[in-house]
Amino acid sequence: MLGRLSSPALPGPTGERLALEGAVVSPEAKVDGGSVVGARAVVEAGATVSGSVLGDGCVIEAGATVVDSLVGLGARISKGAEVRDAVIGDGATVGAGNELKAGARVWPGVILPECAVRFSSDA
Repeated sequence: MLGRLSSPALPGPTGERLALEGAVVSPEAKVDGGSVVGARAVVEAGATVSGSVLGDGCVIEAGATVVDSLVGLGARISKGAEVRDAVIGDGATVGAGNELKAGARVWPGVILPECAVRFSSDA
């Protein structure tokens, strides 16, 4: 995605991000690091996505952070959640205030309620 190697599989120009057809990325969102935003996915204002792949139809809500992660088809990362080095399954929901790090896996369809998983003590 960043253009370090050429690939015929890339459906668009190289750069900091690739947004597929129908993706909606707010101008107030930060999407970089070679991230791919799937078709019909939404990245809301104030969200940060870096070095990640967002599946088709997923939603990254305002204030959420997704770094070096994979977010599955139709999954939702709620307001203020932090996902780093993690995999979120198709249709899963990561509730507000969760912190998923260091290889965390959320299976398809799982719904994590607000602040269910935290690494910091400030919540």
